[in-house]
Amino acid sequence: MAADHEDVPPIPVPLNGSTVAPIEPPPAVPIIPAGATNPYAAPAAVSALPYPAPDPYAATAAYPVAGPAQGLAITSMILGITGILLSFVFFGFLPALAAVITGHLAQKRQPHARGFWLTGIITGYVGIGIAVIAVITVIAIFVFAYSTYSTCGVARVC
Repeated sequence: MAADHEDVPPIPVPLNGSTVAPIEPPPAVPIIPAGATNPYAAPAAVSALPYPAPDPYAATAAYPVAGPAQGLAITSMILGITGILLSFVFFGFLPALAAVITGHLAQKRQPHARGFWLTGIITGYVGIGIAVIAVITVIAIFVFAYSTYSTCGVARVC
């Protein structure tokens, strides 16, 4: 019998000579008779979830899926904004024109990226308008200056 309990460590005894309370075994698990309900079971409402349990091995489910391509529409928007900014220094006509062209191409090829290509088309047309107004203003200034110079002459004798 002693051979069965060789791996069990001895019970520690206090050094001051006091008595140690005896160790009580854990309470026995009650046996549930056949046909009776288990009082220790979880309620049915808790155990039956209305949704499937998450799969711990589905690591890809947590990451968003990449959407469709939007490169042409984003290019149109960037060219349109660049066209507006460069129109004030007389170099914005070509980027604005490219924004309108790529915006209309993206409208047909990438209808899901509506915000980008619509922004590119609008800013492209605004950039073309600013560039045209800037060129007309510069031409008008030169025409006015030339007409004033040629009418009065260098000595300003009118």
